[in-house]
Amino acid sequence: MKKPSKQELILESIIQAYLESKMPIGSSELQMKMTLGISPSTIRIYFKKLSDEGALEQLHVSSGRVPTLNALMGYWQDKLDTSHPVQIKSIDAIKRSIHHHHLFCIVEKSTDLFFKELLCVQERFLILVFDKHEVVLQYNNKVEQFLQRLIGCHMRELKDIAAQVGLYELHDKLSAIFSQSSLLREGDKSMYAIAHELQNDAFIHTFRMLHFVKSIDDGLYFDGFVPKGCMAVKQKAKLSDNDTVVDLFCFGRIESNFEDFFNQVKE
Repeated sequence: MKKPSKQELILESIIQAYLESKMPIGSSELQMKMTLGISPSTIRIYFKKLSDEGALEQLHVSSGRVPTLNALMGYWQDKLDTSHPVQIKSIDAIKRSIHHHHLFCIVEKSTDLFFKELLCVQERFLILVFDKHEVVLQYNNKVEQFLQRLIGCHMRELKDIAAQVGLYELHDKLSAIFSQSSLLREGDKSMYAIAHELQNDAFIHTFRMLHFVKSIDDGLYFDGFVPKGCMAVKQKAKLSDNDTVVDLFCFGRIESNFEDFFNQVKE
């Protein structure tokens, strides 16, 4: 692994100090926090370089520096790995850390359910077989022929198709299965505070959409459905207290300490 340069170490130290205090930091203050023996005058030189490169900004003439939005985005992309499931202590640990860091969070059972088989029982019932569920409908020849063509599709896709073609009984039964997957939705107060501050509440409607979490891939999000200056994280997790695999979605301001949040909830 490549050893980070002094400039990279200084930028990381500034970002970490900013995540803790949410305040600008000066060269003397940073020098006391670092253990590399770099003088304040040398740090000021790097401050200038980082500012010229767009990684730092000075909000007021007399104040210290703060990381820019691009610098924070780069920091989180380096620090948070969403490619592997994270081991979580419990739902209660997530709930405590959410409030401590002023985040909004959704935890749902991971339900990658596919329509695997359609059974006809004596021309009285149709049984739709999924990975871990079965749905029973009254027999109808046209419905049987229609559903045969949909074997292999995801349960979420089938639910949407059912609503479009008027199979409301099927739609309602599939919706009921999805509704049972929710384990936690916490931090609405923080979400509404961000919406009020940004005068933008469009993302709230998005977060309320049924199956929103399951509709997005694991990863970090800085734009799109996420307003500027905020960040969202979607990742698989495993709950240690009951061995359940879940989808974990967290949202907050980009200067929220997501790294500390995950450290607090990890097993």
